[in-house]
Amino acid sequence: MKSIILFVRFLLEMITVLGILSGVWLSNGIWNKIFYLVVGVAIFLVWVRYGAPNSNHALTGVAKLVLEIVVYGIGIFMFYRLFGNQVGAIYTDVVVADLVLMYVFRLQGN
Repeated sequence: MKSIILFVRFLLEMITVLGILSGVWLSNGIWNKIFYLVVGVAIFLVWVRYGAPNSNHALTGVAKLVLEIVVYGIGIFMFYRLFGNQVGAIYTDVVVADLVLMYVFRLQGN
């Protein structure tokens, strides 16, 4: 069960960044494309630096939870905006379930 939860977390990290970056191709207008590119790259860089478990600067405890809520909150907003209500709701459900299970099973590494 724990390995499934960790695998889903890995997939969520990848899907979040790739989903936001897909806005570069799916959105109209140069400013929207630039916006999605900047947000996607920023999320990637912040997560690599502070969210990745093997990072030298990985956050723990409440700071990690706040980072997760902010990153996945941005992801939720972007998924609703890019892909509509159905995909946004599915993404939200998976994110919330994974976050809860990560903390219930103490898989955060804090």
